[in-house]
Amino acid sequence: MKKEYKIIVDYVEGRLSAESFHNQFLTNKSLQSLLRKKMPTKYSFLSEYNYSLYDLMQKDWWFVRHRWNSYTIRYMLQQILSAFLDENKVKYTLYSKYREEYSFLLKIQPAWLYFDDDSIFQKIMDEIPQDLPKTKRIAMGKEKIKALFKYDKTYPRWVQSPEWPIANGKPLVFSHQQKAKGGDIRTYYYFYDEDTKEETVIEQFE
Repeated sequence: MKKEYKIIVDYVEGRLSAESFHNQFLTNKSLQSLLRKKMPTKYSFLSEYNYSLYDLMQKDWWFVRHRWNSYTIRYMLQQILSAFLDENKVKYTLYSKYREEYSFLLKIQPAWLYFDDDSIFQKIMDEIPQDLPKTKRIAMGKEKIKALFKYDKTYPRWVQSPEWPIANGKPLVFSHQQKAKGGDIRTYYYFYDEDTKEETVIEQFE
């Protein structure tokens, strides 16, 4: 097996961390060249990236804005790389932990939150006993989410993707939101630090 394929297989099978793969992606010219290989048009999500996984990882918002070792990126990266291996008829055994972690996070989060920060969620996951039945683990996770992401009266109704702010490793408290007046398309979301009462405003455009 070529070294470039082995790097991909090692990640998909869980032997190589997402951070280590990212370093290879940034520095390994042979790996970059391999990932520029065009994928079939059936992978429609790659259409705006010229059907190239390299272009996707270079330009897609998720890969650009998120840490590659986050739960979401670990899972997304594994999915697209395993598809790449399938197309090139390279055998592998999928490491299941990334899918299981990602699936669990989706189940414990309400739709108005969707948050992906290992510093927050690793603590939650570490506090939930692994030997509990799945339904109880999910219920416990939901309760811990509610205890962390607080709001005064109601949760935010985001017009774009959720952007819950964090300060000093702790989620701020949501106060309220307000739509701009006059033909302005902005919506403002007001949060505050529970200890200092310092306010943070998130701005989104419809």
